[in-house]
Amino acid sequence: MDRHVQAEKPAPGLSIALVHWAFPPTVGGVESHLWWYSRLLASQGHRVTVFTGTRDALTPGQPGVEVVRHEGLDLSRTASATPDAEEDLRLWFAMELKRRGIRLVHGHNLHHFSTAPAKALLSLRDEYELVLVHTYHSLWRGEENILAAKACGQWDVHFAVSDFLRDACAEELGIKDVHRTYLGIDVESYLRVPELSHTAGTRTGTVLLPARLIPDKGAELAIRAIGRVVAKNPELDPHLLLMDTPDSVDFHGEKVGFRKHLEGLIAEAGLAGRVGFEEAGVERMPDLYRRARVVIHPSSYEEPMGLAPLEAMCAARPVIATRMGGLSECVGEDGVYGYLVPDRDVDKLAQRIAQLLCDPELARLMGKRGRQRVVTEFDLAGCYVPDMLRVYRNRLEPPND
Repeated sequence: MDRHVQAEKPAPGLSIALVHWAFPPTVGGVESHLWWYSRLLASQGHRVTVFTGTRDALTPGQPGVEVVRHEGLDLSRTASATPDAEEDLRLWFAMELKRRGIRLVHGHNLHHFSTAPAKALLSLRDEYELVLVHTYHSLWRGEENILAAKACGQWDVHFAVSDFLRDACAEELGIKDVHRTYLGIDVESYLRVPELSHTAGTRTGTVLLPARLIPDKGAELAIRAIGRVVAKNPELDPHLLLMDTPDSVDFHGEKVGFRKHLEGLIAEAGLAGRVGFEEAGVERMPDLYRRARVVIHPSSYEEPMGLAPLEAMCAARPVIATRMGGLSECVGEDGVYGYLVPDRDVDKLAQRIAQLLCDPELARLMGKRGRQRVVTEFDLAGCYVPDMLRVYRNRLEPPND
């Protein structure tokens, strides 16, 4: 037998289109996912074009990623879109895809806002031999959103980011063949954050809520919980850090006046100096987790999954989240990697915050376990990317039977 085995040649790079309404500097879970995903694909030799509506969108510092914009994907314009919007997008996509030799199109949340992008790409599928893949990152109930999802329902492959969302797609949209695929995060960025110390110190600790500043993300509940921690545990010195996200997508005008409302609540509760606001883009998040001793995610709506808790866990921080939607799939077993608390239960949230601040060793152990879990199960590069590439290649070049 020939002992000189020829090394297997790497598969040729693909030309991939990622399509979403927004991209950094816009802040949000889908935007963060696409930022890291596009970079990882390009680092493996694939050519990635991000089609978005964000004005002055950033381009990741990775050769092989290009970001292009069309106003038909601009969320600030979809409400006033003309009847010609679909045709404008169809002509634009046809030109851009042909010019780049792209056949694989992966859309993200194109079942919201407008049917134009999904329909435009669907109309090009046969002529350009496109493979249309769609990921559902969230699901809005309501007749107009159900109608908007019908175009995506005719695409080739469907993914949902959690079991909770997969089941919702089947029940609400009637799309049965939806595959649950957890997104994962870029673990390398968060593994650089050192583990928590096991020493108590002065029991001063930053409690971080890494979410857009809108009502459903739980900022008001977090402020009330910090007030109760201080009232019931005078030996503790907690500080709450909230994200001020001026560049985040505001789907329903929820940001308007919300920070001012929170500032009034802080003053009323006598918490001035204990609650702060800080802006943070996609690449600054590891530094914020480094400063935190506890990370909370007290959403009051059914979160589809939640990348921020995964980031926190990978940064070796214990997480406290509400038991809503797919958050339990993210945080895992209660009391192992963090805690799950009932929706809008300010007393339970305050109790768990105080518990972790009072017991640094418990916080450290939970954070360490969480980091191990994310590296094993939610590594974007090691888990998600290989699965997606396998689907892409199988659809582009089906194996011979």
